[in-house]
Amino acid sequence: MKLCAATLALCLLSVALAEDAGLSAPILAWSNRPLISEGKHVSYKVFPDVEQVTTDLVLGALGQAQGSDFGVRGFPAESLSSDESRKVVVFIGSQLDAADMRSRSDAISNLDGIISGAVSSLALPYTISKGASIFETVCTKLDSAGIKHEVVGCSAPSSDIKADAFTALAEGNTVVLVCSHVEDALKGTNAGLEAEVEQLKAIQAAVVEADVNHVLVYATEAKPETGLLATGSKRRSLLQESAPTACGPLCQTQVRWLEGMLAVLFLALASCAGLVCLYVLDTPTRFESPNKDAAPQQ
Repeated sequence: MKLCAATLALCLLSVALAEDAGLSAPILAWSNRPLISEGKHVSYKVFPDVEQVTTDLVLGALGQAQGSDFGVRGFPAESLSSDESRKVVVFIGSQLDAADMRSRSDAISNLDGIISGAVSSLALPYTISKGASIFETVCTKLDSAGIKHEVVGCSAPSSDIKADAFTALAEGNTVVLVCSHVEDALKGTNAGLEAEVEQLKAIQAAVVEADVNHVLVYATEAKPETGLLATGSKRRSLLQESAPTACGPLCQTQVRWLEGMLAVLFLALASCAGLVCLYVLDTPTRFESPNKDAAPQQ
């Protein structure tokens, strides 16, 4: 009973520590003009605040980034002339995490296709979210800097996210923030990630149709109260969608041979260990026979 209670306490402590440490919230950014330099760039540094890093990327793309404590420096595009208008579109999702970026799902393939078509891209897979609102943080900074911006689908789901984003860009907004919307039943599953990437593709299409010099930032806003459950649900979804692997006759034969070899190896190691112990103790191999003619000792 005590062991069960201790195990339960350890599990609860692990969950609490995981929530305090934050949840995986990758950031991806790409553009149709070279920002850092042409090509793909990946930073494996761990960034502790996805909200602040997203804000740094947005302001950096507009040439208004101040000193950053998170190492996202040099992002402003010195290669672009100052008279060129730049638009920044921030797509705020909730379904992508670092583990997804190592998978080969259709959603990740589509996402990679979008980024591969960009002139310059930056990936920050190990950014941590503690549940704060990216939307509110970025809007607060934009208001302070006096940058014109528009919000799409954050207060209420958008009926036509592509048309709304295109309209916001056409109205001359420098920054457009778009919030994804995924049904509750799909959250934390591969289907939920695919739905979110489809919305991102619609935003990308709207930006291309607007024909503007743009930077698109895909930031993940994870919720601590649901993030752990969503991760477990996504893993179960992966297991359910994967084809089962059976062990055929050849596989079973190989397993039996391997088990026999391991048993022989174990016995050999045990025998060697026993002989070494006997040698260390200097145990005689045979004993001297007693002398029958010797007088018995008193």
